[in-house]
Amino acid sequence: MMTLYYEGSDGSIINFMESPIFAQSPETLTSNKWEYSTISGVNGLGRVKRFYKDTQDATLRLSIMAETADEFNEVMYKLHRTFDRDIRQLKPGKLWWNGFYKEVFAVETSQDEFEELFEAVEREVTFISVYPYWVKKKTHQYLDLSTNAGSLDYDDSVLDYDDFDYDLEELIEVIENDCIDKANFELTFYGPALNPSIIIGSHDYELLTELDSGEYATVNSLTKKILQYDIYGNVENIFYLRSRDSYIFEPIPEGVTSISRDKTLKVDITLFDERGEPEWI
Repeated sequence: MMTLYYEGSDGSIINFMESPIFAQSPETLTSNKWEYSTISGVNGLGRVKRFYKDTQDATLRLSIMAETADEFNEVMYKLHRTFDRDIRQLKPGKLWWNGFYKEVFAVETSQDEFEELFEAVEREVTFISVYPYWVKKKTHQYLDLSTNAGSLDYDDSVLDYDDFDYDLEELIEVIENDCIDKANFELTFYGPALNPSIIIGSHDYELLTELDSGEYATVNSLTKKILQYDIYGNVENIFYLRSRDSYIFEPIPEGVTSISRDKTLKVDITLFDERGEPEWI
């Protein structure tokens, strides 16, 4: 069954596929458009210089049919409050479609066919997205192999090496990126660790910091933020502690890529599957 809902920046949920709100023609949300720029060649023929995505908008029609006047007023207020709160705080909400989300603002609403006696109205909501991609996250976990013998992250499989006497450093680990192209990501390094690093393919991702037990640090290639969290929940911006020897926000290549790390270092790699339209069903 299809899921479609709005998640406010404060975590509140508005379900568009459940009474008393029913989405009409939700496929209007899936429009996909690439902008482009062209240049003229020396022979007078034009060619495409680049493709890119600009801010996009989409309008969704909602049929609101409540059982009582109180329920009608409650749902209308929740819609207004949730959308306007995100606007005023400049924090986008998320449209969720079958496990994919797109960050949006609800910038315009309009109503028609108001039926006071039946607690019903038709409402149109226009969303804009400044980063118009549908995103699905997939996390790969790489454990401390000194205490978790033989755990590899490859196609969600776990291999048992108890019957073999392998040196931990000889174990081959990989990551599979089955997205359309190279993928943005979030790296999470867990303490204890000194100058945690991981090599993906031939590219090194390293932080020049120390993580105590219970602490962790994240590197997000979408937001370009590097943050460190202590055991008390305090957050520190450690962007300045990234290694300058290689670009730490380099996207993860498409396909299966080898990984090299200290096998006692715990690492999560979350890939962002970014698409112009979500999976339909």
